[in-house]
Amino acid sequence: MLSYQIYQSQLKDSPSFGKWYCRVVSSETFHIPELAEHMASHNTPLSKGFLEAVLKDAVSCINELALDGKRVILDNLVSFGLSVKHKMGADTADEFSIAKNVDSVVLQAIGVGEFSKSMLTKAAKLRESNSYMSPRTSTSSDTESPGTEPSAPDPGQGSGDDLGQ
Repeated sequence: MLSYQIYQSQLKDSPSFGKWYCRVVSSETFHIPELAEHMASHNTPLSKGFLEAVLKDAVSCINELALDGKRVILDNLVSFGLSVKHKMGADTADEFSIAKNVDSVVLQAIGVGEFSKSMLTKAAKLRESNSYMSPRTSTSSDTESPGTEPSAPDPGQGSGDDLGQ
């Protein structure tokens, strides 16, 4: 279940200004040691230490390959690659320069396979987080799937009375 918080856009020069949106809030953060411990708890003969070493090496290799212009795909999870964020475009090809037109290089991570946008949208269930003061004037306890109309609360999910408070 994904928890979200509602916020109002403050982008003054945007059509989104003043409109309300939501953002997913994470309940926990897992770094490599916690991920290795979690993986080791799934009935694997591999130790937490071994898994942690493999994950650290994987991160190092993904970094190296990406900086060499390669794309790395972890099947059914993510495709990593680098892209360029521009300051502005050049009027002609001859006027283009890295210093004048490129702002930064950024990591691009795109879900693939079972973690593709369409698969995640189908599988995800969202509920308003109870870890902040909701800006809603009414309390909505519905659990919703993205792109659908609100549904009645799932009886297996409790009453939802803690949502939006």
